[in-house]
Amino acid sequence: MKTLLLTAITTGFLFSVSANAMDAPAKSVTCVGCHGAAGNSMVPNFPKLAGQHATYLEKQLKDFRDGFRKDATMAAFVKGLTDKEIKDLAAYYAAQTPK
Repeated sequence: MKTLLLTAITTGFLFSVSANAMDAPAKSVTCVGCHGAAGNSMVPNFPKLAGQHATYLEKQLKDFRDGFRKDATMAAFVKGLTDKEIKDLAAYYAAQTPK
């Protein structure tokens, strides 16, 4: 019984520690190069995405994708994103802790 309880606690801890990594949308891999792990850019040229409002991030991504905002690099990364993928990315970065 103690072994089962210890296993359950350990498993729960491991899942909670890795929840952020597991919850990251697959498309977020391409964002890391400029915006850093979990949206915490270390380079002043690239904004930190962590902790930004999801609605704001979603609008900016759609504006880049749809050509209302002009940036060749961002346009290349967002051109094929669906509205759902953009919403998922925005929600993920909004939930991250800025550092």
